[in-house]
Amino acid sequence: MSPETQTPWSAPQSGAEFPGTIWVDVTDRKKVVHKYWSALKIYLLCLLARFPNYRGEADDLLQDFIMKKILQPGWLENANPDKGRFRDFLKSSLRNFLLGEIRNREAEKRGGKAAPVPLEDLEQELAGPEPISDSFDIAWLRMLLSEALKQMERSCNASENVHIWKIFQMRVIQPVLEGCEPISYEKLVAEFGLKSPSQATNALATGKRMFARHLRAVVAQYETGDQAIRAELEALKIFLQTLLPTGTKLND
Repeated sequence: MSPETQTPWSAPQSGAEFPGTIWVDVTDRKKVVHKYWSALKIYLLCLLARFPNYRGEADDLLQDFIMKKILQPGWLENANPDKGRFRDFLKSSLRNFLLGEIRNREAEKRGGKAAPVPLEDLEQELAGPEPISDSFDIAWLRMLLSEALKQMERSCNASENVHIWKIFQMRVIQPVLEGCEPISYEKLVAEFGLKSPSQATNALATGKRMFARHLRAVVAQYETGDQAIRAELEALKIFLQTLLPTGTKLND
């Protein structure tokens, strides 16, 4: 057994950035691990809520999934945009792996003498909606938002449009992520030496268009086709709306 096989895969230590086009770059399995580790861990914990006896083995199970599935030749090549979203592929793959592992472990506990637990019975254990606070999709959308914001900030800094980034940050991002009230246009005028509130409004509109472009570009890295991209963008819009202060709209 090689040292690489003996050493468990460790969680990435730094903030993850979204990878390049997954549907094309299907050979870089380690990239998938680093990019989606957090979301996979959250989803696994959500699934294990139905199997209390295995909650303490979450890290080992995730390591096994990575070693036995993600890092194995042929696994990532099964991702097919014609069969659904990439994040749904990750979810179903982890879910099916967990069911198989629990089935095998339950059989081993019986000394191999008893028939393994039918998969149908395990499927029943997973019935019901996922808790929204623990969902893979929420973790996924948070990563999506983070990467789009990083790209937008870099773009604004490079093009000397820092004021657009800061206005967008103060008027949209801080209310979403910190729960504070959006800064008034009058304060934006004073902060950035603008001529009128309408100039601040125009700058914010420009910022929103820039963010939309970066967001679409990030989604297009792992999804193909307008319909799939629009579905992801709509999911993120709904997610962001839940984070805004009551009564605030994204297009305010």
